[in-house]
Parts: sequence; structure tokens; C-alpha cells
Amino acid sequence: MDIKKIKSDLKNEDGVSPVIGVILMVAIVVLLAAIVAAFVFGVVTIPSPTPQASLAVDDATWDENDKLNVTLLHQSGSTLDADDTQIVITDLNNTDNVNTTTLSQWTDDGDDWSTGERISLEEINDDFDEYPDEIEVRVIDEPSGGTISVMTSTVTEL
Repeated sequence: MDIKKIKSDLKNEDGVSPVIGVILMVAIVVLLAAIVAAFVFGVVTIPSPTPQASLAVDDATWDENDKLNVTLLHQSGSTLDADDTQIVITDLNNTDNVNTTTLSQWTDDGDDWSTGERISLEEINDDFDEYPDEIEVRVIDEPSGGTISVMTSTVTEL
């Protein structure tokens, strides 16, 4: 073994470090370009935010015609677009009894639902065969798929 030869071989490895650095830089640039392209060309979609609103069941009654009537109150928060808002009412005694409707069916000309306004869902009986003691009302934003509010209420019989 020649010590001089080993020293000279170690000195000749100066070019390895810059080559690895360039390869890493190119890899980072390509990765960033791919991420930007995914967002620009719509491969990755950013979900729309779910509106935030405080809602309450103002009244829930079962009338003499065996129909469920529910009044909802918009207490505060974002104005809800009637065409994009879905209301799901479930009988908590029998979860097979579910009524799904859009908010636009219960507003005038597809108006929006804003703070302080009440919406009356009247004569809901297609999906409720018998008197529901307690119901769950779920309000869903269709574009985002997010739940805006979940409320439960006791139903009073008239």
C-alpha cells in the first residue's frame, strides 16, 4: 500500500459533492413544478368551505291530519343559499323514517335564508307513517358536502 496514492485518491473526490447538490436541486424543482401544475390544471381540487350558521328547531308538531310541521330559526352566521342547502329530518324512534328536502322548496322564489328568519316545513308526512316522539334535523351544504347544523327536538302532538 502506498500512502501517497491513497492521499491522492482522497483529494480527487472533490467533484462528487457538487454533482449530488445539482441532482438534489433539480429533483426539488421538478417536484415543486409538479405540485403547482396539479393545482393549476385542476387535478387537485380545493373543497369549498361549509357555511357556518347557528340554527335551532323553533317548533315541531304533529297535527290532527297526521302531518309533521317543523319551524327552523336561523339564529346567526352565514346566509344560506336555498338552492344549495339540504334538510334531512329523521325520526329518532325509527331511523328508517327519513325525509330529505331542499331549502328552496320552503322559501319564496329560492330566496336565501339569513339571520332572524324562520322557515316552516309544513305537512311532512310522506316518510313518517306514525307520530315521531323525537326528531333530528340535519342541515347540509350540498356543494361542500359539510353539515351546517344538527338539531334534535321533541315533537308535540296537537
